[in-house]
Amino acid sequence: MTTMPRSSLLLLAAVWMAGGCRDARSAEPGAPVDDMRRAERKALAGQIIFVSERDGQAEVYAVRADGSDPRRLTNSASADYPGAVSPDGRALLVVSVSGDDKNTTERMALLPLDGNGRARSLGPVSARVRSPAWSPDGSWIVFESDTASFRDLYRMRRDGSGLQRLTDNPQGNYDPAVSPDGEWIAFVSSRDGDAEIYRMRMDGSGVQRLTAFHTDDWAPRWSPDGRRIAFISNRGGRDRVYLVGADGVGFRALNTAADTAQEAEPAWSPDGTRVAHTIRAGEGSRIAVTDLRTGRRAVISPAGESASAPAWSPNGRHIAYTASRGAESDIRVVRSDGGASFTLVRTPGADWLPRWIR
Repeated sequence: MTTMPRSSLLLLAAVWMAGGCRDARSAEPGAPVDDMRRAERKALAGQIIFVSERDGQAEVYAVRADGSDPRRLTNSASADYPGAVSPDGRALLVVSVSGDDKNTTERMALLPLDGNGRARSLGPVSARVRSPAWSPDGSWIVFESDTASFRDLYRMRRDGSGLQRLTDNPQGNYDPAVSPDGEWIAFVSSRDGDAEIYRMRMDGSGVQRLTAFHTDDWAPRWSPDGRRIAFISNRGGRDRVYLVGADGVGFRALNTAADTAQEAEPAWSPDGTRVAHTIRAGEGSRIAVTDLRTGRRAVISPAGESASAPAWSPNGRHIAYTASRGAESDIRVVRSDGGASFTLVRTPGADWLPRWIR
């Protein structure tokens, strides 16, 4: 039976109605207060890319990390979602979705981030074209697609040439992640009956299974030094973050806490010493950071919201994330040590899926 792991689902849906990015002090009862000092906010570097529907459909926007210079990056007839940013920071892979729930078409495009060019279509057009990832030198793009099968992995050059199929399994292959040295691709495959973590060479050879359990494993994420992979598994009856060595040795849970919180969305800090993730217990969710040196897990996002999609600042001092309250979602920034926070983007709707780049 063909099995699709949860990792293969693209984050679709965002709402950005009328209005601009602005400093906003939440007024709703129980909403987090903006308590980060203005001087600290003004010192934040880089820009944050996110999804919005302020004009009636999902589009990609950007704002500087200090809240200035909000701008729209895409303007097409389809819904656009941000993928991965190129290693040089000059281009963004965008996944465009058109059609309806019964008949969708997806494609990738390469969008220059310097404002000097339009998005250029790349690769196949199919019902599913998802999870694009870059090689470290920015010359290759790896992605999943159903262009010739239920779901397999492909790679192509930055200009769209040299398309090569890397996997061929009827059960499906998903969610590729390229190692920091560019030698390996970690991915999810259901070829052995349930979703497990595998790795293979960049040309599709040398396939090695890294996890083995009778429940699903998904969402592989390489550590910055390429020695470990974080992933999600529901072994033990709840979703948790686990770590495994790049060679399949050294499996362990990220946290040893005996609570019953569900964990998701692992994101490595730039120096590889911490892992941000979400925890959910009951109705709400929070951003937590686990220090691998001490084993300590700290909840850093404020109460009064459901937090998701953590994205580290390039220097590791702050984290941007999606903060939801009812039907509204904003982009917030919090210190990675759990200190002050503030709302970076707030409009009468939902803004989400942040990517923090230089």
